[in-house]
Amino acid sequence: MPMHVMSCFRLPKGVTNKLFSAVSNFWWSINGQTRGMHWLAWKKLCRHKRDGGLGFRVLEDFNTALLRKQLWRLLDNPESLFSRVFKGRYYRNATPLDPIKSYSPSYGWQSIVSARPLVNKGLIKRVGSGISISVWDDPWIPASRLRPTKGNGINFYPYLRVRDLMTPEKSTWNLPLLNKLFDTLDVSLIMGIPTSHFDKPDSMGWFFIKTGRYTVKSGYMVAQENPDDDGMVPFGPDIRCLQAQAWKISCTQKLQHFMWQILTGCISVRARLRARGMQIDPQCMRCGMAAETINHMVFECPPALQVWALSPIPTAINRFPIEGLFTNMAYLFWNLPNDDRMRMYPWLIWFIWKARNDKVFSNGDWDPNEIISHAAAEASAWTMAQTRQTSVRTISTAMVDTIRSGDRCQVDGSWKETDPRGGLG
Repeated sequence: MPMHVMSCFRLPKGVTNKLFSAVSNFWWSINGQTRGMHWLAWKKLCRHKRDGGLGFRVLEDFNTALLRKQLWRLLDNPESLFSRVFKGRYYRNATPLDPIKSYSPSYGWQSIVSARPLVNKGLIKRVGSGISISVWDDPWIPASRLRPTKGNGINFYPYLRVRDLMTPEKSTWNLPLLNKLFDTLDVSLIMGIPTSHFDKPDSMGWFFIKTGRYTVKSGYMVAQENPDDDGMVPFGPDIRCLQAQAWKISCTQKLQHFMWQILTGCISVRARLRARGMQIDPQCMRCGMAAETINHMVFECPPALQVWALSPIPTAINRFPIEGLFTNMAYLFWNLPNDDRMRMYPWLIWFIWKARNDKVFSNGDWDPNEIISHAAAEASAWTMAQTRQTSVRTISTAMVDTIRSGDRCQVDGSWKETDPRGGLG
């Protein structure tokens, strides 16, 4: 992506659409030349993995987050050359956040000020002297959500400043006045804000990060809080927890992605292809007893049932496997016994899928015991590789710590003194 350009200028809508199209076609294409079938809307793929997507970036929101970084620089470093040039040209007696109309503004300035809505979502006023902070209008309360104070009745002081809530002698909070103006929750939050005996100037901070300094990652997350424009409230079961769990399974990333495809419906079984408009017979080619849905292919088809029955995975009538795909996957994710043999189920599903493809395209038949043996061997090999990798990482860390400490270390089977600077003596 053109990161440098996006951090300085707002990309036109036509450019972002072309970039979207290129990435989407590459993702769904089989060989990089054909278009491929787009199983899921790009908007859903751009959701975070914990929300059922794949975490692709929405370029408009990422562009805004990068431009917000430039706006933060104008606010955070007012004495820099970058800030003084823009201040002298566009906001001499104001701040970059004030909606001031400029005569013939540059495209760079228009791009930067287009990030103002994102700034207003997370900008919080940090209390110093309190002179420049409005009690009722500015967000300065450190609550769970960014907001000003809540009044305790009719507001008789519309132009009240935070400084007016402090005692003039010791610069501490005036508790009787706070109890008079605000509710109990806000009084406790205000009393937790530290005050200064010196005239420390008020400052601004980013609410969504502990350090108070804006980062592009946090800005993008804020921009992605409400990605749906239709405002529709989803009904029915929420499967996002299942889709998020698919990325936490102890297996290869290829199998994690395959589990996500199963839960999202991005598998080219015959029923799904028929639903996408392809004129084919939806019946299962392995058994011919029912429509080939994803659940039928993985759990209900007789060859698949034989695999599950002969595998170490415990089965139970009316519990697993059953007609519900999400129920079956939830059983595998969270209800299996604590046994190392249970971790082979991603490979079982994968080889069931491979056996189905071999039957459809080559008319080959796999023995259920062969599928189980392949799955067990692959799972065991992956587990051993992970164990070796962890051991090598631990040994490497220990050796680095030993060398840095200046102690003795073993080289070529003999112990030698080490130089405290990191070399061998």
